[in-house]
Amino acid sequence: MNLDILAISAHADDVEVAAGGTILSHIARGRQVGLLDLTQAELSTRGNVTQRAEEALEATRLLAVSVRDQLYLPDGFFQVDQTNVLKLVAKIRKYRPSIILANAKDDRHPDHAKAATLVEQAVFLSGLIRVVTIEDQVVQHPWRPKAVYHYVQDRHCTPDIVVDISPYIDRKFEVIKAYKSQFFQPDCTDPETPISCPSFFEALRGRNAMLGRQIGVEYAEAFTMARPPGVRDLFDVV
Repeated sequence: MNLDILAISAHADDVEVAAGGTILSHIARGRQVGLLDLTQAELSTRGNVTQRAEEALEATRLLAVSVRDQLYLPDGFFQVDQTNVLKLVAKIRKYRPSIILANAKDDRHPDHAKAATLVEQAVFLSGLIRVVTIEDQVVQHPWRPKAVYHYVQDRHCTPDIVVDISPYIDRKFEVIKAYKSQFFQPDCTDPETPISCPSFFEALRGRNAMLGRQIGVEYAEAFTMARPPGVRDLFDVV
C-alpha cells in the first residue's frame, strides 16, 4: 500500500486533536491517509483499553481514513531502541507514505517527545538498504518519506507550517468527541485530567482560531519541521 500520509501517534486521539482537520482536508482532496498508534494508551487515567479501542474505531470511521494500525508498544515505558525502531521501520515500509505526521518534539506528555524521536530515527533507517525488515516472510524494500511534520500539541511553539482547516472545524470536533471517555462528561466520576475539563474544547477551538488569524483564515492547525519547507513558486505560500 502506498499512502500519501501516515499519521503516527503515541496514543489514539493525539493526532485527531492536533491534526484532525488537516487529515480531513487532505482526504477531501482525494489523498490516501492512514493512522498508526504506537500504544494502546493503557495507562490512561480515564477509560480502559477496551473503551479506547472502541473509541478509536469510531474516530477512524468518522475520519474515513484508508487504514488504522497499532504497534502495541508499552504506554509510558516504550523506549527509542533498536527493537522498537525496527518495528516502526517495517510499518513505514509497509505503507510507503510520502508524508509522515508525528507527535510534537517537546510536549507535556513524555511519550510524545519519545514518539517524535522514534519516528525520526525510523524514517532515516527505513531508507537504508542494509537495514533488513521482513513483512509476511518477504524482505521489504527501503522507503524514505519526503517529509516529517510534527503536529503542535499541548505546548506552544513557533510553527513552520500552518494549514487552513476552516471548512472542517466542526467535523474535527465531531471526530474528537468519539473519544468520550477522555473528555468532560457531567456525570463522570473518573479523575479529572488536563483535557477533561469543561473548557478544553473551547480552548482548542480558540487555538485553531488563533492559528487561523496568522494566515488570514478562520481556523488552522500547526506543524514544525526539522528542515525548512521548500516551494517551487512563491505564490504557493499564502
